[in-house]
Amino acid sequence: ELDGLEVPGKALAGSRLQAEIAIRQNGFGGRRARLVVHGGGALLASRDITLAGETQTETIEFSAGMAGVENIEAKLEPLPGETNPKNNQLTRVVSVDSAKRRILYVEGEPRWDYKFLRRAVEDDPALQVVSMLRTTQNKIYRQGIANANELVEGFPSKAEDLFGFQGLILGSVESSFFTVTQQQLMRDFVDRRGGGLLFLGGRWALADGGYNVPPFAELLPVHLPVRKNTFQRTFVAAELTDAGKKSLTCRIEDDPEKSVQHWEVLPYLANYQNPGTPKPGAVVLAQVDAGGSRLPLLVTENYGRGRTAVFATSGSWRWRMQQPVGDNSQETFWRQLLRWTVSATPSQVVASTSHTHLEDDGRIQLRAEVRDATYLPANDADVEARVIAPDGSSMTVPLRAAPLTEGIYSAEWNAAQTGSYLVEVNAKRGTQKLGSDVMTFRRDDGVAEHFHREQNRELLEKLAGETGGRYYRPGEARHLADEIAYSEAGITSHDLKDLWDMPAVFLAMLGLRAAEWLLRRRWGVI
Repeated sequence: ELDGLEVPGKALAGSRLQAEIAIRQNGFGGRRARLVVHGGGALLASRDITLAGETQTETIEFSAGMAGVENIEAKLEPLPGETNPKNNQLTRVVSVDSAKRRILYVEGEPRWDYKFLRRAVEDDPALQVVSMLRTTQNKIYRQGIANANELVEGFPSKAEDLFGFQGLILGSVESSFFTVTQQQLMRDFVDRRGGGLLFLGGRWALADGGYNVPPFAELLPVHLPVRKNTFQRTFVAAELTDAGKKSLTCRIEDDPEKSVQHWEVLPYLANYQNPGTPKPGAVVLAQVDAGGSRLPLLVTENYGRGRTAVFATSGSWRWRMQQPVGDNSQETFWRQLLRWTVSATPSQVVASTSHTHLEDDGRIQLRAEVRDATYLPANDADVEARVIAPDGSSMTVPLRAAPLTEGIYSAEWNAAQTGSYLVEVNAKRGTQKLGSDVMTFRRDDGVAEHFHREQNRELLEKLAGETGGRYYRPGEARHLADEIAYSEAGITSHDLKDLWDMPAVFLAMLGLRAAEWLLRRRWGVI
């Protein structure tokens, strides 16, 4: 049976998603089975697996597809001899977002990677790179801006301006380029706003750019070297670590094994930079062999509500220039990396539910976290949820502020119908709209009984022990009839009734009085 199915509840359009499927079996060890994933009536992915121990976890990847709400069904095709195939499938709901994520890219000098990075993502429907390129000491060239006034005064100095982006890239630009206020804003951008920050290698980047000072030293997923001259113009090969081989961020082919093989034949990087040592909790996805010593190349880490990463080179342009025209590995890598950078960035309103999947019981809590334009908790907002049921009907549910937690609003609701639900949460302060978010959940009735049907002996023995009873194995059941009469376990109840309401007692008492009268008459006492 399928014991669990984990898929992201939200995704960017066209993203690669990974489903984690827990499998339990008994008596089918060593057998081959086919694992399939369907969505929208179409086959999204499939592969053959070998059933190993009683429990195992398998991952399978598929495309999120276009924007909308999709029912994702994972299924293990039945094997001969199965008596309960209904527990071989599970369904979850994924909301695919079509909104573009805006990324601010600050570059301190014209260089090849700047051009190839922008070109790699210009056709991505989910990403928009807004760039600031320093062409001379006092001149900035802007690209991808929303209007003529955006970034006209340089890097944002106000939270509401910087927090309008979901991601931030710092290229070969020294830390002193930013004011103290701007540096603190970048920390708040990641920690409070929940944005993604990507540091690139370069001759004015990382340790060579003076980034080993707060707040950058806190934001970086590595401890930078104390020395300078860490940027080297030497050809090096990029190698995936074990974590990188499993990560979707480094996936440049649909097939995981082919992706690893493709990495092994990628052209050399044009340069590399020593980023130092990874911090505890950081994940090294790729590395380079620099003169016999391996240095981290791509390192990621979660920070506050956001995430940070280092890609310690500016020479990945050779992955485009030194390969056949039809090879898109360079574009795919940058799209995957930038999607990772912004995919988890929250909006001002973040909606969630107490459960993403309900079974037989429709009670659920709708919850929303609401923040203002500076991403501070908004405690005076009007928040409501519009719930669209499986049959297309809708209703509005007001959310109330939680008394003990700032910016949190919630409501209890009952999902009466079976199927997938779509919930749109809107928040406003007076006439000002703060934002909105979409969440999904699903209710299935009559399915829980098909799962975990095996005997829970530990629970039965515990119940028997706590109630003064006994657990009988099949071979001991013949003693049950003899021993049950002597059991001290059981429940005794007392029922109090009036004697006058019982005819038998009344007649008995009347008979006693009549017998007394007859005896007295016979004895002559009357």
